[in-house]
Amino acid sequence: MSDDRSLDELPDQVFVALGRRGMEPLILKECTYDCDGQELILIEPPKDQKIPSKGDLVVDEDWLVECAKCHRQFTIRCKVHYLDSERIDTRVNLIDDNGKDLGWLGSY
Repeated sequence: MSDDRSLDELPDQVFVALGRRGMEPLILKECTYDCDGQELILIEPPKDQKIPSKGDLVVDEDWLVECAKCHRQFTIRCKVHYLDSERIDTRVNLIDDNGKDLGWLGSY
């Protein structure tokens, strides 16, 4: 991948399993703070990592973003699971501006 990465690489929604009741969509690209801003600005994209062609690997991709409304930064951490260089799934956590992991938001 090139240095021209953008938030367009991330989906608009992630999904939370509700057991036998299906899946609940949650908006990924909105402010995690009280302002509920709907526009995020990419500050720093994740670093490119070499994915081996064989084996099982989990890679953390940290997307540092800033809310255009409240100007606070936070990190969208994507834990991407690869098997034999194919993406299996991605779990998303949010990290606040103090480095505190706010927990699992959903998967895609």
